[in-house]
Amino acid sequence: MIILTLCFLSSYAHVKANTQAQESRKTIYLTLDMDMNSKMYNQYLKQKTLWYDPSLLTYLKENNVKATFFLSGLFVKAYPETIKDLASTKLFSFQNHSYDESSFVPHCYWLKTLESNKAKIDQISKTEDIIKQATGQTAVYFRFPGICHNKEADNLVTGLGFKVDNGTIISGDPFNNNTEKMVKTIMNQAREKAVIIMHVGGHNSPKSLDVLKQIVPELRVRGYEFGER
Repeated sequence: MIILTLCFLSSYAHVKANTQAQESRKTIYLTLDMDMNSKMYNQYLKQKTLWYDPSLLTYLKENNVKATFFLSGLFVKAYPETIKDLASTKLFSFQNHSYDESSFVPHCYWLKTLESNKAKIDQISKTEDIIKQATGQTAVYFRFPGICHNKEADNLVTGLGFKVDNGTIISGDPFNNNTEKMVKTIMNQAREKAVIIMHVGGHNSPKSLDVLKQIVPELRVRGYEFGER
């Protein structure tokens, strides 16, 4: 009788511990923009410039980090095999980030401004076709280049059947060498269902991998698991 009671208590404690662990898990979303404008693409054609860090992608795969890539059409055009390889892992999802980083509203950093709704729709639809061909996935979300938009642009995007994704945690990794500050920004704002915006390394975001190597284990220690958008 005593043995049966002890077995029951042990089993109950195990189930309770597993239940508590599941209840304590929190989901956070890691999103990485794969940017490519016409100038970058032309430089790639001439010099085979690598506008991303292969070691960053390897890190995600080796550490089983689910992530969502927001793809510019020109990025996929430049590196189709890289995208196909990522798609083959089943770890990642792929979303729409327009074709060539042209802005949907005026005065968005140094980006070229699209002048008509037709041009904006072409940017989205062309990229959607490229994403489907390269990954076999259909994008659900759209992220504006530069995260620059207005109500009219939002209505255009949602009218095409996409959800606008602006993220909730801006890491600030473009052209930034201050790893400590970026890590602090992300960890201070980490919340359930938060969406982190980062980039895939290379010339324009040189410290993205260093940031990931710090935030990924720390977020997991804090009970977060990475989900797909």
